[in-house]
Amino acid sequence: MKLISSLFEYTGIAILFINAILFFKSYTSKKSMAFKYFSIYLGTSLVIVVITSTLSFFSKDNLYLSHFYFIGQFILLSLFYKELFNSTQKKIVNTILILVLLTLSIQYANKPNLFFKFFVFEIFITSFPIVIYSIIHLYNSISKKGAFIYINAGILIYLTTSTLIFILGDYLSEYNNTTIKKIWLVNKVLYLLYLILIFVEWKTTLSMDKNK
Repeated sequence: MKLISSLFEYTGIAILFINAILFFKSYTSKKSMAFKYFSIYLGTSLVIVVITSTLSFFSKDNLYLSHFYFIGQFILLSLFYKELFNSTQKKIVNTILILVLLTLSIQYANKPNLFFKFFVFEIFITSFPIVIYSIIHLYNSISKKGAFIYINAGILIYLTTSTLIFILGDYLSEYNNTTIKKIWLVNKVLYLLYLILIFVEWKTTLSMDKNK
């Protein structure tokens, strides 16, 4: 089980690296701000994932990095979807961005020790809006041809499932280690699927259109 889990983890890192290189390679040639925000998201994710895996390999504490990952993901994917939305939907994204960041700032100001803990509330409040945005974009794409369809599908599938897994983390810890490992393996498999869909997006549409 550990070997299989490590295989999916390192395969995921490799594909994330490839995706980041592909997106940043075309960063300056693309006019779309949505593309640029997503490129920065990939680059930021790669840095955090590599550091996290390295610390884990040397048995060092890496839990605090999860806060940078979830908050960074929330900000960058919110900006990504904002570029794809209409004017009314953009205002909603702006409002949610301010409310979520303000709420988290108050939480950390009152309880700084949360920075070194597994913060379930943070995971929910930063991930759930992105899931909603992906559903809105899917709905918008029904009436007109939408952009980043594969990426949106990956976000919807992966974040919906992974958010549930992270939120139920404390509850799942009551089960035996084998059960926990199987559940986290599912999360790694879904993350790999998400990264593959990002690559498919690049291969089928983005690499052919320099303006997207």
